[in-house]
Amino acid sequence: MPKYLVLAAHLFLIPFTSHAKPDFIPTDSTQAAYLAELKVVGKEFLGGFRPRYITIYSQQEQAFLRTMDSSRHAFFEVLNKYRNKLDTGFIKEQELEINYYFDKFIAEYPYNYEVYSGKALPGSSKIINRLDKDLVDFNKPDYLQKSDFTDYARSYFALLVNRELKNKKYQNADNRVLEAIWNLLPQYVTNTTCLSFWKYDYLYYHIDNIGIKNIEGIYSDFKAGCKDTAYLHKITDLYSEDSTGRQDHLIKTYKQVGPFKLDLHIFLPDSGTNDKKRPVIVYFYGGSWSEGKPDWFFYSCQNYAKKGWVACAVEYRIYSRQGTLPFEAVKDGRSAIRWLRQHADEFNLDTNRIVASGNSAGGHLALDCALADKWNEATDDLRYSPVPNLLMINSGVYDLTDQNTAWIRKDLKDKDLAKTISPNYLVRKGLPPMLIIHGTNDGNVPYNTAKIFAEEMTDSGNTIEFHSLTDATHFIWLDPKFSTTVSDIRIAFLRKWGYL
Repeated sequence: MPKYLVLAAHLFLIPFTSHAKPDFIPTDSTQAAYLAELKVVGKEFLGGFRPRYITIYSQQEQAFLRTMDSSRHAFFEVLNKYRNKLDTGFIKEQELEINYYFDKFIAEYPYNYEVYSGKALPGSSKIINRLDKDLVDFNKPDYLQKSDFTDYARSYFALLVNRELKNKKYQNADNRVLEAIWNLLPQYVTNTTCLSFWKYDYLYYHIDNIGIKNIEGIYSDFKAGCKDTAYLHKITDLYSEDSTGRQDHLIKTYKQVGPFKLDLHIFLPDSGTNDKKRPVIVYFYGGSWSEGKPDWFFYSCQNYAKKGWVACAVEYRIYSRQGTLPFEAVKDGRSAIRWLRQHADEFNLDTNRIVASGNSAGGHLALDCALADKWNEATDDLRYSPVPNLLMINSGVYDLTDQNTAWIRKDLKDKDLAKTISPNYLVRKGLPPMLIIHGTNDGNVPYNTAKIFAEEMTDSGNTIEFHSLTDATHFIWLDPKFSTTVSDIRIAFLRKWGYL
């Protein structure tokens, strides 16, 4: 899930370290000894928490709070041991950091409890009341420089957003998470400096990771109300950059679902390049089906258009904008491929050379264009095939039944429905040739799930190239150690099949 919406426990577990003011450097052996001992306690805490986070978050509320308070007490025992020998200001910093470090876990409990226990949080929950003591700090400008506090605040706001989104007024809202936080912030943050910071923080993240489509009202509100010129310039520059990036290509609505119009960003080669039918590459962005934007592939699309291809970046429904799950995204992906085949003459497309590609969740969607034949939009013309002719997948998602994707199944009556869009459950004979690239140290999508998919594809008689990148993590297309290798493998694959 996205950073500012909901975070499963395993996504935020980082070793506890002191986050004193950036310019603070321990000046004596007592502080150094304290920090060293605190680090040991922090490692012990996480050593017990990491392998048990599902069990811990599945506990009843009082049991969970006892677990957190016991761990918090262990941290304070270290601080109290050195309290009479440490500077008063440093002690206050440590108290604040420890408390907000654990309050963050508590703020994330309600959502994680529902995900991992499979039960609704009881109406008698006291979590919000427990955290009321922290509300005053939301209006302290100096706290904005404290990372433990701002990390906690984002988790607390995520808790409020999840509750706010149950209001029916968001049912057909686009950019629903941004709208919800925009409505909530003034209720909890009244200090002008603090409010400007949080509005900037959320809006910048949204534009950077979700885009500018249909946020004109919030963007205008920010410009009218922001008194911090640095924030204002950063937002307007980012917005302008995204706006400019949408000017040099065609934008076509390939489907409307309710109030949501979904776009294909189409990059065409120069007119007169050749009269032959053109190969097509279709990109699906990643982002855990919760965030992401087609803009991330505009540069790649431009490069393919220069080679004489038609290149497309697909907008599809995501959780943080439309409140949808991957099932809807799968239908969108299949609709997009069908739309291209349906409009092939208009753009001189070679419908026998359509390549689908994607990173992470985008890789999953590209795969499901070929695999998930039970998921079709009611308005689709089923005479046109959604199956690409070739697939290239980077760090794709193959199993939506594991704990990494538990949030998808949280509200499903039939938990097995996830299998109908899980590639590892959909392998059959007769699938198009595929290129699969996956890092052996991928912490987001287990390497073994990709390996199983490749083996099942081979056993079913399909054509597949599986490339393991030793020691590579999830974002192989961005990692300087692997990005060139990824590019070379993809180019070689296209050449092998006569596309280059």
